[in-house]
Amino acid sequence: QLHGQQVTVHTPPNITGHWVSNSCEVRPGPEFLTRSYRFFPDGSFQALQFYYQDPDCSKPSYSLLIRGSVRPLRASWLVRGGTASEVHVSRVQLRCLQTACDPPDTPAPDRSMQELTLMRLELRAEELFLGDVHTEHAQPAGYQSPLRSAKAERCGVCRIVSSADLHHPPVLSARPERPVRLQGDWVSTRCEVRPGVLFLTRQLTFHEDSQTWTGQYEHFSDPVCRHPTFSISASGRYSRGAPSAAIGGAVQFTFTVTHMTVTPMDVATTSLLNVFRGRECGSEGSWQRGVPQDVTSTSGCAALGVRLPHTEYELFRAGQDPSGHSLLYNGQRPSDGSSPDRPERRPTSFQPPLIRCSRGGRSCQTDWPSSSSTLHPDEERHTQHCHHHHHHTCRVGI
Repeated sequence: QLHGQQVTVHTPPNITGHWVSNSCEVRPGPEFLTRSYRFFPDGSFQALQFYYQDPDCSKPSYSLLIRGSVRPLRASWLVRGGTASEVHVSRVQLRCLQTACDPPDTPAPDRSMQELTLMRLELRAEELFLGDVHTEHAQPAGYQSPLRSAKAERCGVCRIVSSADLHHPPVLSARPERPVRLQGDWVSTRCEVRPGVLFLTRQLTFHEDSQTWTGQYEHFSDPVCRHPTFSISASGRYSRGAPSAAIGGAVQFTFTVTHMTVTPMDVATTSLLNVFRGRECGSEGSWQRGVPQDVTSTSGCAALGVRLPHTEYELFRAGQDPSGHSLLYNGQRPSDGSSPDRPERRPTSFQPPLIRCSRGGRSCQTDWPSSSSTLHPDEERHTQHCHHHHHHTCRVGI
């Protein structure tokens, strides 16, 4: 789908224009919403957020109209490749669309547009990434699913959302519920961002008959996944639980990680693992760049924040991209870098989707877009071709 296309990133981004959701979005809570944001040349903005009772965005609940100004400041210190911005909110209007509308404290002006404090504009598909809405409302350390240009072609949802206003919310059609089937190989569709300045790609393989899974998580130091730092191979068991009460169509799962292999891919990570004292990450002082080591016997790798055996309470839902490919969404990690290791910490929103591999077997890889990414002047211009994989740990989690 993205084969061979160029990714160009401009810093600071020129975000002037009209940007809209291209699907029903899920935020921690869960909250279901669509967004329609206009940015004007003088730095002012008008942001419409439409909230719904259901994960298809077919039953509107209330709308917010937020006006203010945004000024890109500098390259983000928190997320490489992003731009940090200053946001001022001058007015928030709330419109209830049903008799009992129950807005959260989102209209609090200091919080309502925190997502604009981090942005990244990718011109490959005219996508605007804004800061993630944290599970505990801290500064953004990653991104939400991107907004598309309202002029995007072949985007039916974009057209519906772009023509809506405060009093007339977009109403998307309820989709038939897709059964959640994990069986097979799944890979990332893009270079993903995790809190803690982690960039990664994931590949997951599930065997439904034996209820076992394996994951390959490739970590990188840069936002286009060109410079590898370390990779983790993990495996274990999983069990399927009840359908989610919070998000229709989603299913609860419990995952355990029982085996893990770590491969340092750069000098810095190799050194970190070698200076780490004690039998807490493989055999001490024995790490070599590019050489995998099984860390199951040392109960994981303390230096990378990974403990074994490890259990996570997960949430999965199925989806489909515009071309008809199967997508799989699993739970968003807690923003503080911790793990959903207790049932009450089970996610209520999702990470970027994984796409089903067309080829079976271990060689399942999709071609990344070759990415020429224009970053800050002090960073090199990247031209990149990378593959797709996945990752499971506590600080670093599935």
